[in-house]
Amino acid sequence: MKKEILLPRAMKTYEQYKVEDFLTDSWFLAWVKHDQPEARQFWNEWQQKYPEQRDTLLLAKDMAEALKNRPHNLSPDQERLEVDRIVKLTRHVSAQSRWMLFKRPLSRQSWLAAALLLIIAGAGWWLIFERQSSIQTATEKPVSVIEKTTQGQWVNQVNGTSQAVSLVLPDGSQLTLMAHSQASYPRSFDTEKREVYLKGDAVFSVVHEGKRPFLVYTGTLVTRVLGTRFRVQARPGETHMMVSVISGRVSVMKRNDWLASRKTPNNTVSGVVLTANQQVTYDASQNSYQKELVPKPAIIPSTSVSSETFNFDDTPAATVFERLKKAYGVEIIYDASALRNCTLTASMAGVSMYDQLQLLCASIGASYEVVDTRIIISSKGCS
Repeated sequence: MKKEILLPRAMKTYEQYKVEDFLTDSWFLAWVKHDQPEARQFWNEWQQKYPEQRDTLLLAKDMAEALKNRPHNLSPDQERLEVDRIVKLTRHVSAQSRWMLFKRPLSRQSWLAAALLLIIAGAGWWLIFERQSSIQTATEKPVSVIEKTTQGQWVNQVNGTSQAVSLVLPDGSQLTLMAHSQASYPRSFDTEKREVYLKGDAVFSVVHEGKRPFLVYTGTLVTRVLGTRFRVQARPGETHMMVSVISGRVSVMKRNDWLASRKTPNNTVSGVVLTANQQVTYDASQNSYQKELVPKPAIIPSTSVSSETFNFDDTPAATVFERLKKAYGVEIIYDASALRNCTLTASMAGVSMYDQLQLLCASIGASYEVVDTRIIISSKGCS
């Protein structure tokens, strides 16, 4: 490794330094990594003398501290290589306007967020793509969607196309019927319940109607809701069926158990209850339920979190976790006392929930794991 030539501080033109120059400067590292009193005093005075360079200096400081707080220690050579790759890759990201995570000139916060995300990925060619909806925008009902009237005035909708189609149910609820799927329902729901029979894949947005439940029958399962958005996937011939919740609350149980509970109201019924960003997979061959978080949790569509920007400026880590909990409706468990000295400065708008957790944990030297539908944070705290 090439040895750095140590020049007297008076001979160095720090006011012309870029971020990467600070990150490899021994006097800068004496302040950030070792907190030497003389170095701390020098850089505090330097910021006052050159206020126009303060953001560049503090960005370098944040990046150096993120490297220092990584769960795995780096050797000096590895750290220097890491810095070089971070700088190159953040510039590469900023040049790719199509994949831009931050749709404005890179500020201290946005560049730091991009750099930290690259640190998390091991400084590989890992770019952040704009989050895409898992459900295609429904088109108008095409001619190839067949509507049949069966005995008892039931309607059978068959989507034989390769696109999702949007349907309106008798109560005003919305049904997005995915490709090669089929839904059956009465022309008018009765006064006690609303029933839909599904073969395939569909997303429901249900109108709330008090005590009249909305029931979706798929194979041997029934999904019961009062008002919510959820998705049911139950392909004919497959033993696995999945129900995932976008917002609201649903219960999922075997149809026989549901029928038995109607005959005996006080009877305990097996099954699961799901809330937003949770899903359950039922294996009919094993008669088992597996409840977990959805692969890509989305912000709950409600007015209380519609203004969430995910911009943080020296924000306590506990506050960041609470904002994530509120936005996604996911239970996050952490030790507030261990995190009392941990803060985050970053812009995480447009970043997926799991990437947000990785960014936060990497910046404070913590880690997380998903246990069922809970997220557990482990941290030794920040000095």
